Amino acid sequence: MQLRNVLTLALGTGAMLLAQPGVDLKTDSGRAADRASSIQKRRTAGQWHMLLVFPQPPGRGEVEVLEARGIHVVQFVPERGLMASVPETAPLEDLPLEWVGRLRPEQKVSPALVDAGLLGFGPAELSILVEFYSDVARADAYAIAVEEQLTVLDSPDLLAWQLALRGPASRLAKLAEWDEVAYLFPASLEVTTGQPVEACAGAYTTAGRVGQIVAKVGEGWDGPGKGSADIGYVFSSFTGRLSAGEIRTEISRALEQWSRFAKIRFTLSPSALALRTINFLFTTGDHGDGYSFDGRGRTLAHTFYPSPPNPEPIAGDVHFDDDEPWQIGAGIDLFSVALHEIGHALGLGHSDSPTAVMYPYYRHVYALNNDDIAAIRELYAAQDSSTTPTPAPPPAPGLEIAIEQPAAATASAQISLAGVTTGGAGSGQVNWTNGRGASGVARGWRSWSIDAIPVDIGDNLITITAVDSANARASKQVRITRQAAPPPTPLSIRILSPIPAGSYASSASSISLSGTAGPEGRLSRIWWSSSRGSGGSINGTPNWITSAISLEPGLNRITVTATDVQGSAADASLDVIYSPPSPPSPPAMPDTVAPALTILYPPLSIYNTSSPAITITGSASDNVAVTEVNWLGSSSRSGKAIGTTNWLIPDFPLLPGINTIMIRAHDAAGNFSWRALSITRN
Repeated sequence: MQLRNVLTLALGTGAMLLAQPGVDLKTDSGRAADRASSIQKRRTAGQWHMLLVFPQPPGRGEVEVLEARGIHVVQFVPERGLMASVPETAPLEDLPLEWVGRLRPEQKVSPALVDAGLLGFGPAELSILVEFYSDVARADAYAIAVEEQLTVLDSPDLLAWQLALRGPASRLAKLAEWDEVAYLFPASLEVTTGQPVEACAGAYTTAGRVGQIVAKVGEGWDGPGKGSADIGYVFSSFTGRLSAGEIRTEISRALEQWSRFAKIRFTLSPSALALRTINFLFTTGDHGDGYSFDGRGRTLAHTFYPSPPNPEPIAGDVHFDDDEPWQIGAGIDLFSVALHEIGHALGLGHSDSPTAVMYPYYRHVYALNNDDIAAIRELYAAQDSSTTPTPAPPPAPGLEIAIEQPAAATASAQISLAGVTTGGAGSGQVNWTNGRGASGVARGWRSWSIDAIPVDIGDNLITITAVDSANARASKQVRITRQAAPPPTPLSIRILSPIPAGSYASSASSISLSGTAGPEGRLSRIWWSSSRGSGGSINGTPNWITSAISLEPGLNRITVTATDVQGSAADASLDVIYSPPSPPSPPAMPDTVAPALTILYPPLSIYNTSSPAITITGSASDNVAVTEVNWLGSSSRSGKAIGTTNWLIPDFPLLPGINTIMIRAHDAAGNFSWRALSITRN
């Protein structure tokens, strides 16, 4: 059968999938089957996400065959299905498939959202989590949200293939019509309010990851039906952050929670290689199972589902990332994570209920809730009613702790926190941990404060825990990002006059340089040195000027250097080529030619500036020789310029208002010429 015909069959008989054997979806009950519309929308042309159902549970071999045909597997769908991205040209007719088709929109909506009216197209605003297939680009996921006019909620800790969205029910429901969308389910309060959360990516099978749409994987350790199971467990390795006794106690407590409500008996096993044995171990990085840990943060633990579908001896094993700061009752709480992961080891997928232990985002928990108990009893027989206890409520539910919201980011190495506690029994103590090994005790009880919590560069997850006199606990977390301090501004020095750089020709026997240096607060010394052996200190920072520097005929390389108190240095150089003028020959007749005079800076004879001083530069020439350049300013100020052929008046002080300056060039015969400047200081 050609794929075109398979697609036609799938679209025409989509309701068949609600009762299709071989797959076990949360939406197989038919609760939403009254809405019959086919998926028409997609971002990527030429391919669809399709469910392929095999006669037997698929494994790595089936996945490799599909991948060789350009069909990319994105999820394992228990018991016998694979969800894959299938090009429209991919050959399928010779594969041993029982069924091929696309999920209908109503099959992508959690029953909990159906109960909330999502498919009723009501006007109510809802916040939900949207799971996309793993091969969908993040940009495409955002584009779908924008096209449906939905708000993306800021929750940085979400799984890479999920988005938290908010909008009217009618728009949210349309998400299920997109081919790229895998499942819609409720969002927890922590997710919708942007609080820090820790995600579980889900347990593993040899055929791939299982999506949120799946409630359970396999029939449990007891086989088909609801029976009892004897399961061994062993500890292969421990973390140095907790004692071996503490680890055994917390994990044993977690095992006992599941056996309280279902007929499951856990006993210590002699070997990690024994059949029907859960192996608990702490490890880091690549540890040989094909799923490397990623260091501190993100993945806390992972688990392998029972056998089948996973092979022995890895079936049911639970691995904890030893790079995480494991704690008891706070921060990365071992009991809470272990309780969740053991649920996977028994065959449970992720729950859609935000209050359940098996929700895909870990929470500090004390016991299973009713959703978890109902889920495990779908796989195993319930304990006898005479011995089944009521689920233990969280201790002292009245105890609460609040944190005054601090800034989310800081450049400081320490932060302060304060807050209050309410409820609980009697007095107590408030403790803190920063998730990186540091901890301490706050001052006060009902009103508490902490002066200095150390924070490292990057994200810091800080846990505040209140414990009252009845040993009840309440915890809150806050994430603080410490930003790296910007690098210091590098030291610099520049020559501005007579020219910024290069070679400068002079016929004067001396020269003065001026420029800038900075940053001002770091400068400790500026000096100059000449390649001809002379040198000296320079006064003035960050605007500096040298005294007259004597020149030798030929090349004089003059270097100015600035240093700071830490010893850092910066320098700049100017090559000055000194050509002494030849002695003038006696004129055959009296010299009556006045020198030529040019002002180079400022560039205009009428000039405005806000600076309190200005350096004036220019040039002069004569048919014999220029002997002197002098100036006369307003308020009877006068003086001589430095140099003649190229001359300089450094740091001429400017009074507020109009400053008039007359500059004159003289020769030996008494001839002179002049130029006037009018400089207004604003």
